[in-house]
Amino acid sequence: MQITVRPQERGDGTALARAWLDAGRYYAALDPQTFQMPASDGLAEFFEGALTAGNGADAITVVAEVGGRVVGAGLARIERPVAGAPFQMQRHLGHSRLVVDVVVVEEAYRRRGVGARLMSALEEWGRRRGATVALLDNYPENALALPFFEEGLGYRRQAVRLTKAL
Repeated sequence: MQITVRPQERGDGTALARAWLDAGRYYAALDPQTFQMPASDGLAEFFEGALTAGNGADAITVVAEVGGRVVGAGLARIERPVAGAPFQMQRHLGHSRLVVDVVVVEEAYRRRGVGARLMSALEEWGRRRGATVALLDNYPENALALPFFEEGLGYRRQAVRLTKAL
C-alpha cells in the first residue's frame, strides 16, 4: 500500500471531515462523558477555512493519501522557547517544541502505516523549523494510540492531565 503525505490543500475539506467523523465515533464510544460526535453539517467548510487560518511558518496540517484518497490527517505547530525558560523547572520550555495537536486515520486504514507516515512527516517538518522535542497529549484509555506512540514511535509518558467539572 503506497501512502503519500502532503500538506493540506484546498478541496481536502470533505475528506478531512470524513476522517474526523470516523475518529469522533471511536472516541465518543470510548468515553462519551469526555468526547462527543462532531457536528457534520459545515465540517468540510470548517476544515477548508482552517487551511487559510492555520497553516503558516509555525503551523501545518498534513494529509495522508492512499490511492489518491485522503484517509488521515495530522495537525502540528511549533512553540518557541519561553522567555523565562531558565527559571522554569521543565527543560523543554527552553527549546523549540513540535506540538502535535491531532492525528486521525480512518478506521479502515488504521494499523497499516498511515499514522506512522503522518507522524514522520510532522516530526521532519518540526526538525526543519528548529524543534528539538515533540510533545502530544493522548487520552489514557486509548488502547490504539498509546502503544502506537510509546512502542511504535518511541514516545514516553511525561505527564498526567487532570480535569474537573466546575
